Amino acid sequence: MEESLAPFLQYTEKDRRSDAPAFSLALQGPKKLSRTAPYLFHVTLQRVDEVSQYCVFAWYPQTHGFATSNGFILLHCTTQGELHPVKLPEYTTLPQLEHWHFSPYHCHKPGNVQQYYDVIPDRFIPYLQTGERYVLLWPGQQYGSWNWTDKVENSKIVLPGGPFLSFTVEDDENRPIMPTLISGAQECCPTLIAKIECCPQSQVALQDDLVLATLHVTYVLTSDSGGRPFTFNRAGLNVGLWVWRDRWVNLKGFVCGGGWAFVDDPDMQVSPGRDKGFASLRPGETWSEVLRIPLLTDMDSNDGGEARVGEGIRCLFKGLELDWWVWGSREDLLETTVTIPATGSWTVREPGEQPNVFIPAAAPVDLEIV
Repeated sequence: MEESLAPFLQYTEKDRRSDAPAFSLALQGPKKLSRTAPYLFHVTLQRVDEVSQYCVFAWYPQTHGFATSNGFILLHCTTQGELHPVKLPEYTTLPQLEHWHFSPYHCHKPGNVQQYYDVIPDRFIPYLQTGERYVLLWPGQQYGSWNWTDKVENSKIVLPGGPFLSFTVEDDENRPIMPTLISGAQECCPTLIAKIECCPQSQVALQDDLVLATLHVTYVLTSDSGGRPFTFNRAGLNVGLWVWRDRWVNLKGFVCGGGWAFVDDPDMQVSPGRDKGFASLRPGETWSEVLRIPLLTDMDSNDGGEARVGEGIRCLFKGLELDWWVWGSREDLLETTVTIPATGSWTVREPGEQPNVFIPAAAPVDLEIV
């Protein structure tokens, strides 16, 4: 298979640069894809160079692989063993949003390994034929949006091509096809997938002066979760907007010159089982929140001002590492308390010793202002 994929590769290990850190990508997923259930696969991003410095870099399937013309390639495997690219519609007519604007960067030490599950977008399903076999290939790409932690470099990181998923499409699966365990995982933790929905789907009226975006976070059953409920801190689960004005401008709203608030009040004790800042999910359940986001930029910015008819905007969930979580439902935690700052930032002071749970970035949604 690897030899037949070679013509589709754009960057390989030979294209790596000696003055930039080196990363490898690995993908693993089920051999079957169901039309009626999410296709979960797991991602391993590993730093493989021997430089002792830390570096800052991010890569996510939804934003770097599925929402760009320079991302994944979908190939159809014929009965003769030939591979043919599947023509997919352009995901967006807007320019690519520079990754340093929206990616939650990670600081990678030498040998660092980042692992998580992600999902093939629903928009791919109509282009897959039942009974046929497909390959989702990472062709390789280069990125200039990275840095050493102590200096800025002008070189580019090359993420070599070659990793792929291979699957046959089926219609008759009534339940999710569980992926295998993440290789090397020492502790089990919930698997979470995010999705954004905007109403209406492709346009927003200027007279409404805001975007209604719903963020969905689904707890997907995997073989390592054991079907247990869990409770988590909702802090940071939000969506951002960007508007295209010859460059991307963040729709942050008005900036009124306010500064940091220093509060001498003592920290607060709250119960995750009672406080609305926490939520719980069981496998298969989805937590959702409707966000009302104003169509306003920072008025003090050179690119500021109110949104205008005809402008394109992009709705993003950047991805998030949960601030705090534990196994058990909220009912199990009625007598449990955690400490949060008096400022109300909802950052739990005592996060505990649970393994990190990361929610990958969701597929962005583009809207036109009418």
